[in-house]
This record gives sequence, structure tokens and C-alpha cells, in this order.
Amino acid sequence: MTDGSARSAASPADVDASARALGARIRELRKRRGMTLTQAASEAGLSHSFLSQVERGLERLSMVSLFRVANALGTTQQDLLTEDPPERPEASYHVYRKSSESPVDAGSGRVAVLAEQRARFLPMLFTGSYGDDMWWEHDEEEFVYVLEGELIVVFPDSEVALREGDATYYEGGIRHRWRTPEGVTCRVLVVKEQHHS
Repeated sequence: MTDGSARSAASPADVDASARALGARIRELRKRRGMTLTQAASEAGLSHSFLSQVERGLERLSMVSLFRVANALGTTQQDLLTEDPPERPEASYHVYRKSSESPVDAGSGRVAVLAEQRARFLPMLFTGSYGDDMWWEHDEEEFVYVLEGELIVVFPDSEVALREGDATYYEGGIRHRWRTPEGVTCRVLVVKEQHHS
């Protein structure tokens, strides 16, 4: 069993803080669920050695593998990607600072999570090209805006080509998948509703 995403080995000096934070959240939730590393990896379709590396922040998960890990742990991708907020006063705000690393990979490109703390919405910036080999279906509503390139959003009975400046919105429970035309790379802003467990 392998992750199936392109990965590069990381040295301790290259370990990214966001990857360590994601790994720590996965490990903490796994232990709270009373699962061994081997059990969690098996349910997620990953090798236990790879999941161990993820938990230590030494490897990145693909979005597909993050989805599988979240399902194995009885939670959502959003819950794993965002931290529990400290006590915040009313009318508080969060500032995202650009970083060079991301704890997850979108397949052929990175995913930048633009909010570190749990909020009502989770904005993410996807960069890369995509195949339509996996259907996604989730309870959360989702807004997709194409910043550059072209993205084709496929639904069970139709598909929509989105170019720079185009957007789509779909409600929870709608099956969908993405693809890009051959040789095309796109940058896409996704804002996803968050349902925290």
C-alpha cells in the first residue's frame, strides 16, 4: 500500500512547521480514537511507515490521502488542516502570512491553506494540473474561483469549463471531480464551509 502521490524525502532541516502541526493533529486524534498506527494506516490505504513519517512532519499527504486519513479517523479534511483556536475575543481576526511550504499536496501541485484556525469557512489555494480519477462528495458547501488557467468541474450529469475569472458554487452532497486540459496548470481559490467534529 502506498500513498500514490509524488513525494520527495525530507531531511530534518527541511521539515515544515505546518506539516509537523498536521502530523501532530493526526497522531493526537488517532490515539484519542484508540487506534494503532498500523490500524489507521490500513484503514486509510497507506503504509504504516508512510503514515509514521506524516505524523512526524517528514512527509506530505496528497489531498486524496488526507481524505482517506480523515475518514479512517472519523473526521474531515478541514478538521485536520486547521487548529483549535485559542479563546478569542469578539470581533477577532486572523492574518495569513504566505509561506513556502504546505502540509498537503494537490497531486501535481501545492495546496496553501489560508486559515490556520478553525472558522466558519476554510479558504485554500490550489496550484497544479488535475486528472478526474476520483469523485468527491462531502457535506460541506464549496465555492471555486479560477485565478489562472482552466479547470473543468465534472458533475454526474454534466461538466463545466471554468477559465480565469469564472467561478462555481455547489451545495453539500453534490458529487464532483476536477480535471485540467492536457498540459494546463491552473491556480484555483476554493472556499469550503467547515463542519467541525
